[in-house]
Amino acid sequence: MVVFLPPPDPDADQDLVAAGRWVPMPAAGLTARSESSVVWTRKAMIVWGGAAESRDRGDGASFDLATETWTPLPPAPLAPRRGHSAVWTGTTMLVYGGLGLSVDCPQVCALGDGAAYDSIADTWKQLPPAPLAPRSGHTAVWVQNRMVVWGGAAEGGGALADGASYDPATNTWTPLPAAPVAGRVNHRAVATTHRVLVWGGASHVADGTYFADGAVYDPTTNGWTLMAPAPGPFAGRDSFTSVWTGDEMLVWSGPGRGDGAAYDLGSDSWRPIAPSPLSGRTAAGAVWTGRDMLVWGGFDGAVKSDGALYDPFADSWARLAPGPLPPRQHAAMVWTGRQLLIWGGEGAAGKLSDGAVLTLRAF
Repeated sequence: MVVFLPPPDPDADQDLVAAGRWVPMPAAGLTARSESSVVWTRKAMIVWGGAAESRDRGDGASFDLATETWTPLPPAPLAPRRGHSAVWTGTTMLVYGGLGLSVDCPQVCALGDGAAYDSIADTWKQLPPAPLAPRSGHTAVWVQNRMVVWGGAAEGGGALADGASYDPATNTWTPLPAAPVAGRVNHRAVATTHRVLVWGGASHVADGTYFADGAVYDPTTNGWTLMAPAPGPFAGRDSFTSVWTGDEMLVWSGPGRGDGAAYDLGSDSWRPIAPSPLSGRTAAGAVWTGRDMLVWGGFDGAVKSDGALYDPFADSWARLAPGPLPPRQHAAMVWTGRQLLIWGGEGAAGKLSDGAVLTLRAF
């Protein structure tokens, strides 16, 4: 079934984006789940791990966009988990950390191991031990030639302020220097060509203090610098959406927040962004399309299935027309260069295992 977005009605709300179509994905063959890790390989979306109704999962599959088929991944040398991270190196998916069971912990605990999945060879290998305490709710990004992991929650939910980088070429970890900001969890990090930008977060998983500061890490010099303070009305938050545009780090929404701001790395300055047509929310997906920040789904007291595009050059939003998927949060979501792929997540009645592809005709 193909769902075409209708042509614009001259008398209707003109913020609808009408030039596109939704196509439901075929069944993935995976148990319904949320909080999976997801990467885009330029050919396929790889989904791994996540939280199912009864237990965490340690399996995954890849969706080939050209053939519209799912292929199971081989078993990973990792325990099932959620709240982990994954980055794409150009050839390999690197998975690290999270919450799950382990030999040393018979209950759900923070994890400190990781593995690399080679999509060409269709094989996994264990990463060497990291010089970090086990953690979840951290950030991991791919920058230059390495994965940079920072922050997150230790066992018990308290925030961590350390990090390390992993170089696949040498199969080694290197500790990061101390950051000039407090430890935090559920913050956001984006990678530029040569930098890592970290902002926001909370001091604890539950009932923590929200942060409105951030820092920039330079892998070349192995040093940190503080970001300029965010605009006064722009309050601290965690679990928000964030993308890198090539010039700015866009930050939007979070618990009880519907506002946003943009940080310009070149000028070390912030600007507020235009009000969104979406309600403030957490656990939404966000991608950078090359022109707009696309936000979809999330939770504002109820799970959502709406979305919008933010154009930073025009400082304006355009609402997406409805698609075929029911509302959800914590879905796996990637941008291919022309299409948005969404799979899984958690809806009002529990975990989900369906997905869809949105093609925007303007791309």
